[in-house]
Amino acid sequence: MVTIGRYTVLVDDLDRAQEFYATAFGFTTLYDEQPSPGFRYVHVGPGGLQDPGLWLFAATSDEARARAGNQTAGYPLLVLYTDTLDADLARMAAAGVHPDHGPLVDDDGRYAHIRDPWGNAIILAELAR
Repeated sequence: MVTIGRYTVLVDDLDRAQEFYATAFGFTTLYDEQPSPGFRYVHVGPGGLQDPGLWLFAATSDEARARAGNQTAGYPLLVLYTDTLDADLARMAAAGVHPDHGPLVDDDGRYAHIRDPWGNAIILAELAR
């Protein structure tokens, strides 16, 4: 069986990214090591080390910096599922993170579109039961 492990996200500041994903989505830092000078591995997520998460990479080249926040050419970077959309949005608002759109409602559930500090679109979805 193939499962999703990590999705990579280019950022220009690893510490700021860790703080954003912790504050906005409640992610914890699962791994943070610098095995060689100039390269740091940072893995954050909602579960454990073996669960799907985000691998944050520091954009260190001009090309990478140009792509930080635009890895998906404007399409959503990520869709996160929640059972508590209103509580999540209230927690985010208290931390100064506000949705670009939403919450929106359709037959499938409720959604809000949030942007990380680099402009990546993230959809937070509470699916209908």
